[in-house]
Amino acid sequence: MIDVANMTSPEIRAAIEKGTTTAVYSVGSNEQHGPVLGVRTDTVLGDVLALRVAEKLGKAHKYPTVNVGCSEHHMKFPGTLTLRKETLQNVLKDITRSLARHGYKRIIVLPSHGGNFGPIEEVSSELKEMNPGVEIITYTDLTGFVAYLTKTSEKFGISPEDSGAHAGESEVSMMLYANPAGVRTEKIPEAKGYLGAFDDAATEKIFREGIGGLSPIGVLGDPAEASKEHGEAYIEAIATAIVEYIKAQ
Repeated sequence: MIDVANMTSPEIRAAIEKGTTTAVYSVGSNEQHGPVLGVRTDTVLGDVLALRVAEKLGKAHKYPTVNVGCSEHHMKFPGTLTLRKETLQNVLKDITRSLARHGYKRIIVLPSHGGNFGPIEEVSSELKEMNPGVEIITYTDLTGFVAYLTKTSEKFGISPEDSGAHAGESEVSMMLYANPAGVRTEKIPEAKGYLGAFDDAATEKIFREGIGGLSPIGVLGDPAEASKEHGEAYIEAIATAIVEYIKAQ
């Protein structure tokens, strides 16, 4: 087994003793995703991504995704929950320390929500210092994460602008694959959002003014061409790239 949610404590202990010494967990959110996607989107995708990464690594356990993150820039929209940066960082310290105490020798932290990348990067050194003898790997390249999506979208003839960075074609596609119950397909025609470049300036504007500063409906991209098939390809591409990153550390 890979997902500890379906394992007993004795089974987990036995697996660790037999060499399953990598633990993977994502850091998601509960926040608005426009008129099409449910507020739990980033947590759902975090679960899928962490599981796929653990499968590809082998001898790895997937742990539950942290389901509330740093989402102050979405608080204009009801349903959003947010943690203070320090609160999230303390949660990550406690989770990582717990895993290290159980005997995991490599712990991988994967943000699946844009607002978590910065706080995780800030606490990364402390996580390593707190857990000597344990390899702590945090993936904190938000621009690279989005680039994996756009490279895949271009193969389908989807522009980077339509693919988007939040509730656009790529994220709606991934949810159609991972959790179609959280997708309101009938709302797709009215979900065209910000279609400008997702560059450093756009990112800074979002964190300074909130996502509403770019899109009144809270969407970056256009989900018109979203599909389940695209979604599976996106998840596979991201997981493959992250595994390559992990192996290069």
